[in-house]
Amino acid sequence: MNNRFSLHTPILLALLAAAGCSDSIESSMIDSSTRISIAREPVQFASDGTTPDGEYNWQTAVTIVQGNKINKLDWDFEVDDPKGCATVTKADVITDFIGTYEGDSRPVTEKGLNVTVQPNPEYRRYFTITVTAQDGTTRAFTFSQLGEKADASVSSNVKDIEFIAAGGEQTIAYTTNMGDEYLFDAEYEGTSSGWLEWSATESGSVDLKASAWTDKDNVRNAVFLVIVGSPDTSTDTLRIPVTQLAADEYYYMYGSSASGLDIAGAVQMTKIEKGLHSVKGYFMNAADGANKVLFNMDSRTFAYPYFALAKDGTVAKVESASSALPEGPEIDVDGMRNLTVNFNDMTWTWERITTNNCMPDEELSKYRTKSFIARDGTMKEWMVEHMRWDGGGIIPKLGARMVPSAATATGGYSSDSVMPQSWDDASRLNMAYEEAEIGGQLQGDDTHGRIYAYSEIITGTPTWGLDNKINQTFPEGWTAGSVITDAVGDEITLEYISNPGGFTGDNEADEKAHPMVTMQVQGICPYGWHIANLSDWLDIAYAASQASEGHTFKVLESQCTYKQLTTASGTGGTGDKEVSARGIGNLAAWLRNTEYWTGATYNNISDGADEFGFNYYPLGFRYMKQGYQMAGLRCQMWIPLYTTDKRAFRMNVVIKNHNSSYTEATYVDNGNAILPFRCVRNYKTNQQK
Repeated sequence: MNNRFSLHTPILLALLAAAGCSDSIESSMIDSSTRISIAREPVQFASDGTTPDGEYNWQTAVTIVQGNKINKLDWDFEVDDPKGCATVTKADVITDFIGTYEGDSRPVTEKGLNVTVQPNPEYRRYFTITVTAQDGTTRAFTFSQLGEKADASVSSNVKDIEFIAAGGEQTIAYTTNMGDEYLFDAEYEGTSSGWLEWSATESGSVDLKASAWTDKDNVRNAVFLVIVGSPDTSTDTLRIPVTQLAADEYYYMYGSSASGLDIAGAVQMTKIEKGLHSVKGYFMNAADGANKVLFNMDSRTFAYPYFALAKDGTVAKVESASSALPEGPEIDVDGMRNLTVNFNDMTWTWERITTNNCMPDEELSKYRTKSFIARDGTMKEWMVEHMRWDGGGIIPKLGARMVPSAATATGGYSSDSVMPQSWDDASRLNMAYEEAEIGGQLQGDDTHGRIYAYSEIITGTPTWGLDNKINQTFPEGWTAGSVITDAVGDEITLEYISNPGGFTGDNEADEKAHPMVTMQVQGICPYGWHIANLSDWLDIAYAASQASEGHTFKVLESQCTYKQLTTASGTGGTGDKEVSARGIGNLAAWLRNTEYWTGATYNNISDGADEFGFNYYPLGFRYMKQGYQMAGLRCQMWIPLYTTDKRAFRMNVVIKNHNSSYTEATYVDNGNAILPFRCVRNYKTNQQK
């Protein structure tokens, strides 16, 4: 057991220096107060009584400084230990004094404390050691110990609450491990207090009420507290911010063409100035053709009058049930828009919310598309070609042309130290490794798709298919913990998902636990489309399983799970055997076709694949460390899903050694990989019918 510590903090070195040359320091410059310190910060003991270092006792030196005098005063200690768990004694402690010049370092024996604690079969507990210097100066140090029983915890899906000025009521459901040990309180901001009331009849639910608020200029704020546990167990507090709006006019948007929202889920608009309000939302053609975009004033409870957008750019006021609704707005493409409504002159305008440099609408007609059945019975429309949009006339361009002659790796940058920092980095670009679009010696082609750096496809910022690090962190705002609003208006918190440990095999549960698998990121896809996500790829597997009945290379519906798709270890199904330990067996034989995948090497293609029509082209890809490769042999696709801050998922379609035929989603290093991708038309699952 090693209980030697280094004594080299700046304040202590300064004091030692002062002690060595006190005749050169004025007394007025020396702090004459008494200070007490310990060499190690207090620790949290484990439930078995060990320290974080695995030791069964914890030692520290105690230092008493008075002016420029060190350890000239005696000291003693007291222990406040309500649970009687700690044994504290004085001890000789060896510390390593680190000097300022060679030969000045040496071991020093000092007086200190030795602390041991008993195992704790109950809840977390605390004790405090108070050190008292000879002159009466004291300092307390608090320690904690985990218990075998779980600390109190409380959580809720309710993250914040907003009341309108008229007041209202909301039920808060929460989860706790403390049973009926709970109470409630509120912390108020400003001078207004007591405006919240609450009542609870059972653990796990509380009704919160707000009284009316008449101030027309100011909101009022509070924090509602759910406190669980007790001093004998441990406590935890759930803090829910509560806002009550000022007594002003507020408008709430809903309707079959406004994200399919009903009145209870209406979105509050943002007030720009009196009578002028805006809101961001997903606007879509309604199934009934009415394209209703409606507004209530001051509440999310249906009432007359309400307002409706009209096709001619005006806003109609609907006075009663007998009033006729106007024809709703014309929506050319379903998608996110920023809507501004002027209730002063009863007019409205909107504009698309889209990614910079995304593919324009008119380019879409140049791509083949096809719809495939999804797991929920709906149809998903895919581009059945790889994306080849280069940004138009911009320089640099989006993505790079693939080198069709590069069946084996052609050139590569071995490390970050030689990696080019941009498409025109003359000091590092090796033109023998680069494609002709940026002046290189390799002749590329993008007839069947371009290959892109991941940052390009999600942000629209062109780099000509280059990144500046082999392992590149994802762009700002696109790492775990970031919250994005996707192309259909859903708020998604980004996360890192292990491959395949993040999934259980229950698709519904996995989608609920990991919303990122379903997020629809437009990226540089055309407006109204998004980069194919993991859910889209799983639906393609399902579509293949339905189409494969009666054909060669049957795909099992039972294998169509996120867990199976992301399992990238073991052996893939062989020959015409559908079961695969790795990825989804036989799916590769359905994604390819006989037009693009020719010759004996690629004869593992289902007799139904051409009709299925996914047209997975063997474009190849580029790894910056190894170069362009696998043209005509393989293809990997970007998926907007992460395993770490430098690794994204890719779709890997494998037919290997004339035998194994499977498809897997596994990670690839961001920055190193330059891959193609596909787009899927947006869909909204909660659309009103």
